[in-house]
Amino acid sequence: MTSNVQRSNKGWLIAAATAAAAAILPMTQTTTVSADETNDSNDTHASWRAKTVDDVKSVLLTAGKEYTVQSGDTLSTIASATDLSVDEIASANGVSDVNSIHVGETLKLDASAATATNTNVAPKADDTKVNAEATAKSADTQAQKADTQTQKVEKTAATSTVQPTTVLTATHAAPTYSTAGNSYPAGQCTWFVKNALSWVGNNWGNASGWGASAAAAGRTVDGQPSTGSVVVFGAGSQGAGALGHVAVVDSVNGDSITISEGNYAGMAYHTRTISASGLTFIH
Repeated sequence: MTSNVQRSNKGWLIAAATAAAAAILPMTQTTTVSADETNDSNDTHASWRAKTVDDVKSVLLTAGKEYTVQSGDTLSTIASATDLSVDEIASANGVSDVNSIHVGETLKLDASAATATNTNVAPKADDTKVNAEATAKSADTQAQKADTQTQKVEKTAATSTVQPTTVLTATHAAPTYSTAGNSYPAGQCTWFVKNALSWVGNNWGNASGWGASAAAAGRTVDGQPSTGSVVVFGAGSQGAGALGHVAVVDSVNGDSITISEGNYAGMAYHTRTISASGLTFIH
């Protein structure tokens, strides 16, 4: 009877051990596989074994800069066998899920490829700031150039007003403008000069524009004063107003001239001696 009990207990222990083994075996087979083996018809999960870093390094000795994923590989193990990080390998190979790679997949392990891919990422905040500063500096430079160009144009225009294009004639040709009467507003400097010099034309406009009008009418216009000529002041020149000023040259003494004028400082008639420098003269 004792023998029968011992055999019964032995049979129970064997059955329990078998059941425990059956319960443990599936657990060893459910380890997550980073290198997906479902595409390999000759492999089964039962044969999967995680590869070590040394295993990968031994393959890399002959693989060069490209590595073919094998059963048991993970990105972490491959990265540990190289000088690259998991993120660098994933970035260089377009891997969207670092927890999933496939058997037979070729991975580029070239550090320069990873770096080149990373350069396509949006610029850092510091880079953006530098680019913005460079753009602002360029805009300021362009604005300064535009201001300089505008100043040159304005300076040229002012110069042409003070010293209009000179028209030289051998003799005073008969004017092609009307000299009869006086078309200028009474009391103005233009009216005064027209009354003093009958050859001055009518309708020559504001005083600052007399040089151009006289040249167009055939008169000689230059920077050399002569007795009996008209002196033209540009806007703001030697006290002239915004519309300029004209006067009659009474005498010339070197670089100085004595002039007579109307509507100067509110006076109907006035004389003074001034420098001829920078003034325009109509003959």
